[in-house]
Amino acid sequence: MSDIDEKVLVHAPLASAARFLERFRAGHAGPKGEGARVELRAGDLAKNAVVTLVPEHRSGDMTPRYAVHWEAEQPGPYPIFDGILTVAADEDYNAFWLVLDGGYRPPGGLAGGIFDALVGHRIAETVTHGLFDAIRSEIEAFFAEEERTKRA
Repeated sequence: MSDIDEKVLVHAPLASAARFLERFRAGHAGPKGEGARVELRAGDLAKNAVVTLVPEHRSGDMTPRYAVHWEAEQPGPYPIFDGILTVAADEDYNAFWLVLDGGYRPPGGLAGGIFDALVGHRIAETVTHGLFDAIRSEIEAFFAEEERTKRA
């Protein structure tokens, strides 16, 4: 199992995080309405994937928490990721952190494990950064749009 632990700062109010994440998910409707269809990229490689965010609220949680699952839309020798996406407060509540903690099992047995150790894990991290960039940029655009509408 290979671990992925990443976080990204999103410049939008913490109080709007759940609403903006839902808007992101809805704007990328996956096949049969399940999850979000997102193009995941690693350099010149691009693959459509279905990313499922399922609310997983626990008593005492002050911020949103989601079970995350993603896999390539078309079958192939691609890893399947499972983890938890949490929203964490920044210092002033005008921004928040998306924090992803999870992992994947490299496909292909021993050969896949060796590939993962040499190159695959870096590809997986790049894909994660791309997903975070897509979510962050859309949320920040949603927020900017709301602010423009308020001023108009």
